[in-house]
Amino acid sequence: MSDMNSGIQFRSEIADANDKCTVTDKSTPERVHGYQMEVDPSKRAWSGGIFDEARRGWMYSLENNPSAKTAFKPTDWNHYRIECIGSSIRTWVNGVPCAHLIDDMTLKGFIALQVHGIGNSKDIKEIRWKNIRIQTENLKASPSNNIFVVNTLPNKLSEEEVRQGYKLLWDGKTSAGWSGAYKDSFPEQVWKINDGVLSVESSSGAESANGGDIVSTEEYGAFDLQFEFKITDTANSGS
Repeated sequence: MSDMNSGIQFRSEIADANDKCTVTDKSTPERVHGYQMEVDPSKRAWSGGIFDEARRGWMYSLENNPSAKTAFKPTDWNHYRIECIGSSIRTWVNGVPCAHLIDDMTLKGFIALQVHGIGNSKDIKEIRWKNIRIQTENLKASPSNNIFVVNTLPNKLSEEEVRQGYKLLWDGKTSAGWSGAYKDSFPEQVWKINDGVLSVESSSGAESANGGDIVSTEEYGAFDLQFEFKITDTANSGS
């Protein structure tokens, strides 16, 4: 039914209110946290997406893979598959590849079957499960399916991303491949590289006070550029 919601927790843990772990919502005693493969019969149609329960929220929604939105069949039996090998997490619904997440926050945990939304109806509703099986030995990664990869590992590419043609524009360690705008060198006195993060600070609104912009030493035409950034609430930046 479209007003229900369910999922499969995997690589999950339980934390109490005093547990010093990665769970962000500790308001409920013995709160389950970890990865969840979504069962979503609503019009949103994110079945097969990956949600991080009580921690970071959506890690891979089906907006990253819209063609998979039709894989789930409401009111019919659906075949779900989750493949976890190292930091690679992949999902399928009825044989259709839905999500590919590279993440290493939790590499081991329990599996749970859940229902966490039943709407306001007083009618009796059911979620049914059958043919549940797991393989833990002789694992072999499934062949590439060329869907979009969400990779949370800092400055690291997965084999699938390399296969798809991605490369690191910044190596996370040095200023290689970058220079100051209108300069022959990298402005190391103001642009800092620490713990895989490139940052610049300024107490002045003038860009010149920062040592100016930095630019790539190579030029690009057609491309797909991805990056993560964080700024203070009064900062202004761009790419």
